[in-house]
Amino acid sequence: MTTYATLPTTPAEDEAVVLRPVPRRRSLLRGRSLPANAVLVVVALLTYVPVWFMLTNSVRTGPEMQVSPFGLPSSPRWQNLAFAWEASKDAYLSTFVIVTVSVLGIALTTLASGYAFARLRFREKELWFFTIFGLLLIPGFITLIPLYVQIVDLGLIGTSWGLILPYLAGGQALGVVVLRSAIEAIPEELFEAAKLDGAGHLWIFLYIAAPLARPLVIALALLNVVSLYGDYVLPSLVLQGGDSTVSVAITSFTPPAFSPNLDSFNIQLAAFTIASLPIAVLVLVLMRYFVSGLSQSAVKL
Repeated sequence: MTTYATLPTTPAEDEAVVLRPVPRRRSLLRGRSLPANAVLVVVALLTYVPVWFMLTNSVRTGPEMQVSPFGLPSSPRWQNLAFAWEASKDAYLSTFVIVTVSVLGIALTTLASGYAFARLRFREKELWFFTIFGLLLIPGFITLIPLYVQIVDLGLIGTSWGLILPYLAGGQALGVVVLRSAIEAIPEELFEAAKLDGAGHLWIFLYIAAPLARPLVIALALLNVVSLYGDYVLPSLVLQGGDSTVSVAITSFTPPAFSPNLDSFNIQLAAFTIASLPIAVLVLVLMRYFVSGLSQSAVKL
């Protein structure tokens, strides 16, 4: 049944009232949102069920987990967390140094490169840019063996620089492409006004481009932190006999000698729980910058 709404016309028509049909958009939108809500429910289950499994079984015993993998612990085994921390605590410092230096280096170099591609004029600029863009199309595992050979030739096996330098190189492509587009989207009037006041490229970069691109830089930095913090393949190859990262330390965990019957799988889950806390706190603190950066990155390349 069609509903009608009374809409007043102009005073010239003596405030006559006409009837116009009002479409039922609200019910139509509700019907269309059901499939989207179903997809969101499936994604939420796929995301949080493993988290629930990790959290609950990190404070349980092996036999208790075998009886009910997704149940609540009857009596939490908090010593699992203590064993997990003892097994991986030495790796947090080296991981923090490697990730911090790599992420800061990626942020600085990609922001400077993005500004150069967006505001400077030099020969073959578009050719170099699309060459960098093409690196996004190359899967990382294809270059793993040549990268390892190069690290060996440089004598960086067992050192932190054997991870920092490849991380710096690997984070350039996405950052340069996104930040160039973001800087190009800044109104031209801001740059022209700065040039009229006698500002050079360094001043414009520090006081116009960098502050306006800060949300996007933070978003990219957060993505790099999550990626580098959880990397396992390259650290396991490079840090041979040296300081291990958190992911390598957790994966290579062995039960302590004084407790041979201890289930190592539960200890590993407890170690993963501890390791996920810094990332969870970082995401919660920087979420508003992350959302703002994603909105800012929605520009035309």
